[in-house]
Amino acid sequence: MTVNSDPASAVALRFEIIKRLAPGFRHRMLGRMQPIALLSQLMGKKIQAGQTESGFLLKRLQELKDSLSAATNATVDLFSWLNPDDQSLQPLNSIVEECLDLLKMDIYTSNVVFDNTITAQALVRASRLRHILAACLLTFIDSTEKPARVTLSAQQVSGDWQLEMSIQPVDAAPKLMNADASFVNWEAIQLVSEGALLVKEQQRIVISNLV
Repeated sequence: MTVNSDPASAVALRFEIIKRLAPGFRHRMLGRMQPIALLSQLMGKKIQAGQTESGFLLKRLQELKDSLSAATNATVDLFSWLNPDDQSLQPLNSIVEECLDLLKMDIYTSNVVFDNTITAQALVRASRLRHILAACLLTFIDSTEKPARVTLSAQQVSGDWQLEMSIQPVDAAPKLMNADASFVNWEAIQLVSEGALLVKEQQRIVISNLV
């Protein structure tokens, strides 16, 4: 994808990222909705059969309430991806795990294994990290031509948090990545940074200014 440094290009790039994440969003929403359908069917059958014990119904109603709450939260979270002005704070490790989970199928069919070592639960701006991290992960997925391992780590520096991604070949490989194979170039990724800073070296990327 060729983009220019203007707001319209930033919107277009966010749309392309969301399109790539769509299968992951669909899988996640189906996973949240399935328990609601199953519980509704079960309660309907029990009521039709005249089995209306209060204990059973109360337990199933609580399970249904919990499932509805999870589905609501997932829906709110999905729409927050579409809002670049979202000011919500989320744990750093949760955002990284979410992005990796949404790209699970892309990762499975790629040449890259992602080793996520991030456990820090520090609160960071979700809008600053989500799109730029997803774009970086997709660029690794699309452009890595040889089997490689990408290690994700994080450290606190002067009150800020830095997320680092470093790529290493599984076997000796003189050329790991083909930039032309990616859906977006590295310079364009800055368009969706929302204030985060991206520094790219030959086999290492650092994202900072996340708080």
